[in-house]
Amino acid sequence: MLNLFGRRKKKPRGDVVSDALADLKDDQKRKAKRRKRRGKQLLPSWVDRRMLIGLGIILIAIIADGVRRENEEFYANITKVYGQVQVYADAESVGKPAQVGDKLQDRNIIRTGAQSGAVLEFPDDSVVTVGANSQMVVKLLEYNRGGAWRARSFFLQFGQVWARVSPHFGEKSEIKIYTPSSVAAVRGTTFSVYQGPRGAASDIMCSDGTVAAQGLTGAPQAVGANTCATVSAGKATGPMRGMSSEQTGYFRQPELWKEIPEPHWLKTVELTITQTLDAPLTILGIGKASPYVGCANFARRTAAQEQLRRLYLDLEGAKYPKYINPGTMEQLDIPGDKLRIMLSTFHGDAIELYRQLESGRSFIVLARARDTRRTLYKVTPYGVDNATEAELRQYQAY
Repeated sequence: MLNLFGRRKKKPRGDVVSDALADLKDDQKRKAKRRKRRGKQLLPSWVDRRMLIGLGIILIAIIADGVRRENEEFYANITKVYGQVQVYADAESVGKPAQVGDKLQDRNIIRTGAQSGAVLEFPDDSVVTVGANSQMVVKLLEYNRGGAWRARSFFLQFGQVWARVSPHFGEKSEIKIYTPSSVAAVRGTTFSVYQGPRGAASDIMCSDGTVAAQGLTGAPQAVGANTCATVSAGKATGPMRGMSSEQTGYFRQPELWKEIPEPHWLKTVELTITQTLDAPLTILGIGKASPYVGCANFARRTAAQEQLRRLYLDLEGAKYPKYINPGTMEQLDIPGDKLRIMLSTFHGDAIELYRQLESGRSFIVLARARDTRRTLYKVTPYGVDNATEAELRQYQAY
């Protein structure tokens, strides 16, 4: 619009700002319509956003509860205590009286007095009972989400324990009880291990199923139902024999024979979902099944190989011992902190075996990493290398 002098009139400043705001609102409306049209193209017409948000909340709740269930796998729950029972956080700590409801985890120690005992229960309904005058170390309680297996290992310093492995423990899972003279490895069975004082012989007894009894030398022996075998320190497993009536009587504990129900369907669903989401949950470090943020199978294998290289250096330059206890490796005199870190990188918190070869001129150590596949490695005078299951079976017979 021109004024009387032929010049264009200027808009008031307020009108310019109003027009700009109006244009901005129109632009936002057009963008919102485009986003809505794109959303309609991606989703069926009957799908409501509120429905998706609700499903998302439910999925997050299921994953969170699944992680909670996984975290429970890393503890042993004390469900019964009688007499004098002490619990220690580790070998250097002061003990405290055990109480029903206490949870034991890696490195914890439980000790019982005369006419005393305790019952430990696990989320899969497996049970371990600790008898009188006993001391047991919880070495490692592990649940591998990606591999869907459990690993539980204990060190019975002296005394006796009984255990019933639940049928829901897992086909790929395993319990190992180490003593100063033997290793008892089981999957689904009811068994007992007695360790005499001062590292004397141990008795491995089986009430139902089969136990693999392994001495610090020699081949493992399958101990069947209602039989037992004795393993002396530094020797192979002795011959099987029938259990005495007294030994059989000690298995008549209600905790070892109570009915085990089927797992709740929700638990099965939740653990299946978290297993499927293992990679992102591990990368984010969510839950105890993800031990470190971003920790992957590669990192676990690398850690095991690095510790095996250090073990190689410890063995080189020293006289190769006749035998090594796989659960403690005490024969190598490795300092405590260094040994703890080394064992923690191996499956079961222990090596698989050690054998002296060629009359003491050579050796072999076999150990598994804590990755999903439990990768097997070996240490020889030539260094660290991959190993095979056939090699493990071969050297077990030495």
